Amino acid sequence: MDKTGRTNAVKSDLGSKRRTQRIGEQLRRVYDEVAQEDVPDEFLRLLEEADKARPSSTSDKS
Repeated sequence: MDKTGRTNAVKSDLGSKRRTQRIGEQLRRVYDEVAQEDVPDEFLRLLEEADKARPSSTSDKS
C-alpha cells in the first residue's frame, strides 16, 4: 500500500475508469460535431437518384 492507503490494483482500476470516461467524452464530442455537419450536395443527389431508381410499391408509405 502507498501513503494514501490504496493498493496498486485500486489505483490501476481508477486510472482505467478515468481513461475510459475520457475516451467516451471525446467520442461523444466527435460524434456531435459530425452530426452537425451539412450533407454534401453530391451525396444528396446520389440519394435522390437512388430513390428514383427504386421501384415503388402500393404498400410503401415513405
